[in-house]
Order: sequence, then C-alpha cells, then structure tokens
Amino acid sequence: MKDLRTSLLALVLWAVALAVIFLPEIALAAACACASLAAVAAVALMTMRRRTRGAGLIVLTLLCCAAIGATVAAAQPQRDVLADSDGRAVEMIVEVASSASVGSDGRLWFDAQTLRVGPPGQLSAVSAPVRVGIEPIDGADLGARVRVAGQAKSVDAGERAALVVFGTQAEIVAPASGIFAIAATTRADFITRATRLPEPGAGLLPGLAVGDTRAVSAELNAAMLASGLSHLTAVSGPNCR
Repeated sequence: MKDLRTSLLALVLWAVALAVIFLPEIALAAACACASLAAVAAVALMTMRRRTRGAGLIVLTLLCCAAIGATVAAAQPQRDVLADSDGRAVEMIVEVASSASVGSDGRLWFDAQTLRVGPPGQLSAVSAPVRVGIEPIDGADLGARVRVAGQAKSVDAGERAALVVFGTQAEIVAPASGIFAIAATTRADFITRATRLPEPGAGLLPGLAVGDTRAVSAELNAAMLASGLSHLTAVSGPNCR
C-alpha cells in the first residue's frame, strides 16, 4: 500500500508538471489553487480528532504541486521575453552551462544561461536557458561568458531551452574561472595528448572520453556510421564529461 501511495504521488506530480509546462499560462493559478487547498487541508487535519490515513500525504502532494506551479510561473516572464525574439537578429551575453560539442552542421553547440539579451547594441538583463550554436572557437568552456550575435529561433513547448540561437559572430568575453578553469585545462590537456596517439585512436579517444569529435576524420565517421557505432561518440562521450 505504501508503494502504491508513493506511485500515485509521483504520477500526480508528473501530471501537474506536464500541464503547467505545456500550458504555462495556468501555472500561477495552479500554484495558488494548490497552495490554498494545502492550507485548508492542513487546518482540517490539525482540527480532526481522528486523523485519516494518507491525509498528510495529500497535504504534501498539494504543496509539491504548488511549488511546481510557482517555479514555472516565476521563470515564464523571462522565457516570454526571449520568445519575442523568434526569427529576429539578436545579440546576447551568455554563460556556458554545458560542455560544447560540434554538431553535424559543423557548429559548436552548447547550453547556456543568458545574462543580457536584445537587438544588436541594445542589451538588457534577461536570465533564461538557451541553446547556442556558433562557429568553433577556443575558450567556450563550461562557466565561460560568450558574446553571441545571430538569428534566434523559438522552440516547442516543453523544451528546456527558451530559444535556439544560430550564431554568426561569437567572442569570449570572460574565460572560465575557478573549478571550471581547472576542468577546462584538464580536458584540453587530455585532448592534446590523445591526438598524439596513432590513428584511429587519436581521433576516436577524445570523442569516447570527453565528447570532442573534432579529430574524427570523415573516413572514420563514415566507418562508424556503417558499423552502427556512431552512438559511442554521439552519446557516450558527451555524457561522460
């Protein structure tokens, strides 16, 4: 019975999360409604002479639902600001929030958190997650700050990123610091040493270990696709970082 109650709790929370993510306009109302119901249920629970089994779980569920709705509602205004940039030329300063890897289009892709966004030369403070693709440059490490100019494209509801940016210009405005700098240096040293190995290991090892596929030759990439092994660098490498 305990496992069943836990499963029901998880199911309700997932349902509420999906509802407010795909319908963010109801997030604030849902948060207020759940918080109010939780307060009423808590008062009723404290005044009951004989407490009903599972009543506390109901209060907890309502509080969790309220927290989910409040989180989505708080983030939505910033996401809406970015959504208004769909199809427009934008400039932004972002902080890299993931390891970068070269995509099939030749761009260097990474997740980032915006710091300032706007039309070119008219930036204002906005904080929201984005997905950025730029021409490969050195220094786009986790924790680095990058100025990007390019074309913005909106995303479907439910995506983590509020916007995808296809950069035409990019520059590092502040390199990674602290623990991020140490990690970036270690990663770069590993890639440098790995590329000194005989082929095909020189091109394959960085992709397997840290998701850097820049040294994978066209011939090796074609062979991996033909043998069904391309997932080793497409999935395993980035997830090992």
